[in-house]
Amino acid sequence: MPPAHEPSRCKAVIRTILSEGRKFGLGVGLITQRPGKLDADVLSQCMSQFIMRIVNPVDQESLKYGVEAAGRDLLKELPALTKGQVIIAGMCVNTPVLCQVRQRLTAHGGDTLNAPALWQSYFQDHHIRERAAQKAPLAARQRSTTFRGVSIE
Repeated sequence: MPPAHEPSRCKAVIRTILSEGRKFGLGVGLITQRPGKLDADVLSQCMSQFIMRIVNPVDQESLKYGVEAAGRDLLKELPALTKGQVIIAGMCVNTPVLCQVRQRLTAHGGDTLNAPALWQSYFQDHHIRERAAQKAPLAARQRSTTFRGVSIE
């Protein structure tokens, strides 16, 4: 998304999608650490907000004008929120609430893989299998024995 005060083609498209898309059952999730960089019209189209700690004054101000569902008194608390605390406001709740997000119960699946090591391991295993396949017919011929004119394997 382009900065809030710069004109762009995609900003107009996003505005249209957000304002017209609900008629067709479209739902959009916008996730940002810098809400001050979002266009005010785009931010105001978000029907529900999950707001975590925000210290930057520009970002706080943009939320005061773009998120009407959360009271201004509640938004003043944004810099004081601790890790895992979230203000939930909008159509998803009757009244804005302050919640604590619990620790996840499932294993974290977003670990960064060591791609070079995985590739190296794959090709080493692949090379070993190829060599074994090449040697297998030779080994089978060496194991076969002829006993009284009958080939035994």
